[in-house]
This record gives sequence, structure tokens and C-alpha cells, in this order.
Amino acid sequence: MGQEKNGYITLYLSLTLGIMLSLVFILLEAVRSETIRTETEVVMDVGLYSVFGEFHRQLLEQYDLFFIDTSYGEGKPDITRLEEHLQYYMNKNFHKEKENTLLEFRDLTNLTCDNVTLDAYLYASDRDGQVLKSQIVSYMQNKTGIEYLEKVLSGIQGLNGDKEINLMEEWNKANDTLERLVEEKREEMTNTEDGEEEFIGLDNPADSVKEVKAQGILGLVLSGEKQISSMAIHPEYYFSNRRKNYGIGELDTEKSMVDIATENILFREYLMEKCGFYNADKRNSLLKYQVEYLLFGNSDDLQNLEAVAEKILHIREGINFVYLLSDSSKMEEAERLAWFVSSALFSPEIKEVVKATILFAWTYAESVKDVRILLDGNKIPVLKSAETWSTPLYKLAFFHNYLDDYGVKEEGVCYEDYLRFFLYQQSEKEILYRFMDVCEMDIRMTKGNEYFQMDGCISAVKATANVSSGYGNGYEITGIYRYD
Repeated sequence: MGQEKNGYITLYLSLTLGIMLSLVFILLEAVRSETIRTETEVVMDVGLYSVFGEFHRQLLEQYDLFFIDTSYGEGKPDITRLEEHLQYYMNKNFHKEKENTLLEFRDLTNLTCDNVTLDAYLYASDRDGQVLKSQIVSYMQNKTGIEYLEKVLSGIQGLNGDKEINLMEEWNKANDTLERLVEEKREEMTNTEDGEEEFIGLDNPADSVKEVKAQGILGLVLSGEKQISSMAIHPEYYFSNRRKNYGIGELDTEKSMVDIATENILFREYLMEKCGFYNADKRNSLLKYQVEYLLFGNSDDLQNLEAVAEKILHIREGINFVYLLSDSSKMEEAERLAWFVSSALFSPEIKEVVKATILFAWTYAESVKDVRILLDGNKIPVLKSAETWSTPLYKLAFFHNYLDDYGVKEEGVCYEDYLRFFLYQQSEKEILYRFMDVCEMDIRMTKGNEYFQMDGCISAVKATANVSSGYGNGYEITGIYRYD
């Protein structure tokens, strides 16, 4: 009887252990599968984190921007390099090196990343540069405060009021009218003796101003002591003028917590902070007058500076001309001089035309001095008054000899303020494209970055990795990562 009992117990235990071991192995395999899934997710996150840790150092140092350069210093940008780097980092984490230990161990997952594909990615240049702008706004938002924004905004409104726009329109209309009147009087004052035409000139200080004006603006407004940059570029080598790379797929960028107006302020203030301009050259830059390049996009510093000077001059002429019309004492001076000139020519009927030429020449002379003061690094008042008008009429004929004859003002606007004002008038797309040109110019001057392109710099990716196990399991995982 005892032997039969023992036999029953042995059979019972065998059947029970078989079931229990099956359950244990099922549980172990389930644990293995869940471990594979969890490990794959963790390694994907670590891999993406490692790839995005390879941000471009020079771009960060010079512009405080985080982007992955897909050239990796090895030539032209290539998105497959990023896929290879992500696969490499995942496998490094899957296949950890064994430490020296007395205990042997076996990898119960034995995972390998077989391949990586990028389903979606964003370049800095995508969406007409809005990907780049989004990161710039985020950087500036974290750096600046409300008081800073209010200060900048008040300065811009001081330059960008409706009054100034009206002054510009009035100046343009008046200038066109004057040219027409002068041309009519010239035709009336032309003699045709012996079949030859002889023009009788208007002998007044405006003639001398006109001759000086023909020499060009930079020769008048730049101090001879300052050295002007002669740097030039080949535009076809840079983002604005060459074939571009574009990202694929749909990826959302970080949404800004500020309104559009504040975004625009932050973006343009960033440009003023990071880019060089006349009197504030940026070290280790190709073009020295970078903000001027953002505004006009010419291939050399001299042309861009000249374009800015002419634009400022045009604005100042509009403001100063309208002021002259409102100053009764100055109008009387111009009236007396016009009467004297027309009487000397025995042509009293041309007095009004002579007066107009005097007013315009006087306006030009004062405006040239304004630009000279700004480029010297000093300030001028936005609107003139009798106290701040600095060009007397008796010096008009030789005004270019007295351009340094001015007093320094503590209040008013400076050259930088006008650059900032022009940036707000400029197309944002043009500014973004030219800013990417500037980034490429400067980064390519650094070692190992000869082929750097902003449309090769990644901001966000969506990647899919196929992972296999030595025990027959496989897993596909998708991860998204971006610079915030």
C-alpha cells in the first residue's frame, strides 16, 4: 500500500510540475517580450537624445541656436547620416560591454537595431524660415522681459508713426512738382540764336548743392577717418540664391506663448543683437555690415551701406522739408534770397521757382548732415525745431565743408534705431532668407564647416526603428524628438 501511495504522489507531482513549469515559461516569455518592448522604447529615447546632443557647436556659440548639421563635417548635408547615427547609438545601448566579473551572464533580450528610417523631419529653413524663427523667438522669450519689450516697442512707434509716412508722401509730391517747374522754366529761358541753344542757369546756392549731390551720398556722410569695409560675397553660394533642401512629413513646431506682434519684436531684436552693422562690426564675420545686408541683400558691404544711407537721407528730407515750410523765419530767408537771385538775373517771374530750389537744396544739406551725425555714432531729433536745425542759409553753397560742425545730442534717435525701424518695414521672408545667408557665411569660416548649409540643419525628426531579437522576437518603434 505504501508503494502505491508513493507512486500516486510521484505522478501527481510530475503532472503538477509540468503545468507549473509551462506557466513559468509562458510568464518568462511574456516578461521577455515586455522587456524587449520596454528596452526598445528606452533605447529609442536614449538614441534620439544622443543624436540631438550632437547639435552644431559653432551655431550655438555664435547664434544661440540648436540644430543638427547633417553634414557632420564630412561634406554636403545628407539626411542618411542622421539615420546612421541613430542606429549606431541604439546598438551601442543594446549591446553593452560586459564588465570584468566572476559571474557570467547572458543577454536574455539580445536586441539589435536593423535599420532606421526618418518618416518626417524639419530643416531650419522649412516653412520659409519659420522653423528657424520659432527657435529664435523661444530663445528671446526666455531671455527678455516685459519691460524690455515695452521699451523697444515705444522706440519703434516713435519712428513709425503716421506723421512720418505723410511727410514722406508730401516730400515725394513736392519734389516731383519742383522738377517739373524747373524743367518748364529752363525751356522758357533757352535762347536760340544762330540755331544754337544756350541755357541761362539759376545762379543761386542750390546750384552748388546740386553739383555736390551728384558726387554720391557716401562721399558726403562718411568721415574720412573711418575705414570702410570692402568685403564682398558670391551670392549664388548662399541660401537665398541656390537650390534648397526641404523637409518631409508633418511635424508640429513648438507654439509660441506670445502674440504675433511680440514675436516680430523679439525676432528683429535678436537680429540686432546677433548681427553686425556699421559702427558695430561682428568679430569673425564675412560681411561686416550684416543688418544692412538683411535689408538690401547686395553682394558687398559698400553697396548695402550706401543703400541704407540713401534711405535714411530720403526720410530726413521729407521730415526736414515739411519743417522748413512751417518755419516762417526760414521761409522769409529763402524768399529774400530768391528775390535777390531773380532780380540779379532780371527775371523776377522765376522767383518762386528759385525759392523752391533753395528750399529743396537747404533741406538736402540739412539731411546730409543728419545722416553724417548718425553714421558718426551720434543722435538726431526725430523732428526738427528752430533750435535743432544746424545748417544756416549763408553756408548752403559750401555746406559740405561744415558737415562736422554740429553739437552732440543726448536725446533723439541713432543709426541703430533707423536700422531697427527698417527691419520692421522689410518682408519677413526676405529677412529670414538673408539671415540664413549670414549664418552660412560666418559658420563656413570656422574649421571643418566649409560645406555648412542652413537647409541641412535639422530641428525635429520622427524616426522609425526596426529591432530584432536573437530569440525570434521583433519590434518596430517610432519616436519623435525636437529642440524646444
